[in-house]
Amino acid sequence: MFFAPWGEIILKSVVPMRFSILCLGFLGALPLFSARQQASGFHNESIKVKGRTRTYRLFVPSDLPNPVPLVFVFHGTETPGHGIDSIMKITHFDEIGQIHHALVIFPEAYEGNWNDGRLNNQARSYRDGIDDIAFVDAMLAQTERDYHVDRTRIDATGFSNGAIFCHYLAAHRSNIFAAIAPVGGPIAVPFSAWFHPGFPVSLLEIHGTNDPIVPYRGGGITDDGGELLGVEATAELWAKNDWCRRDYMEIPVPDRTVQDGCYPQCFEWSQGKDGTDVVLYRIIAGGHTWPGNPRGFLSSFFLGKVCLDFDASELIWKFFWAHPRIQRS
Repeated sequence: MFFAPWGEIILKSVVPMRFSILCLGFLGALPLFSARQQASGFHNESIKVKGRTRTYRLFVPSDLPNPVPLVFVFHGTETPGHGIDSIMKITHFDEIGQIHHALVIFPEAYEGNWNDGRLNNQARSYRDGIDDIAFVDAMLAQTERDYHVDRTRIDATGFSNGAIFCHYLAAHRSNIFAAIAPVGGPIAVPFSAWFHPGFPVSLLEIHGTNDPIVPYRGGGITDDGGELLGVEATAELWAKNDWCRRDYMEIPVPDRTVQDGCYPQCFEWSQGKDGTDVVLYRIIAGGHTWPGNPRGFLSSFFLGKVCLDFDASELIWKFFWAHPRIQRS
């Protein structure tokens, strides 16, 4: 593998990432599909998918642009019915949607687990052959009937099982998603063996090297069944698919909070096809946690350390905004 051993790279300077420099619609004819547009705030939605009723929560910002960006946020393995509340608490992506004027969808997994490309007999979603890609298709179709969604800005993020699903989803719907940002979850095995998206998709991968649940170097998941590719191998696979430059670039990022006991390193494969990039945030000594948000994490010895040097949710939004889909005529 291309990386040096842990601790060998020491970050001393602060250089802003290239994509954050890019971060900081048209308001023409009224849309023809606004009959069911709802007031700002949260809306509990349900939809039939292959004979099953599936549920999700839609957040609508008070200032709704035309067209409007759309972000899917997938929770990790949870007790059935509690995944949405958990991922909202961890990511505060409803606040991101309000500040940056985006629709945000928080879907609920079948029996608490996404069917993410693993051979995972511990998950009912796998055992029952649940088609979560079809679920996403249905949510997107319903949302597009009600809102003027910006087709160049449909993105997805997720944590743990939801992060693994982001890879699986984007590979199957590379014609739809502009970028994904999985946190704590690389590509599933055996899906990695036939991974070949038809279109480039930008990737921001965030993962702790001391993750006790989803091993950074890949292999078996501690408590959830199935196997995964290593995090670095995952980034390289996407970089190759996106036709990025073969030589990655290290981008120094600051260790602002020494007390958290971990620090980030950033690596970028740039200049991919259609403006795509692949970025890896390797959190040295970080655990199975969402950087920047200690709620529910600092007290958990089992999950490991939370990196407080940056807010992962804000970083993810900036990455999404800097990487819209290039529309072909």
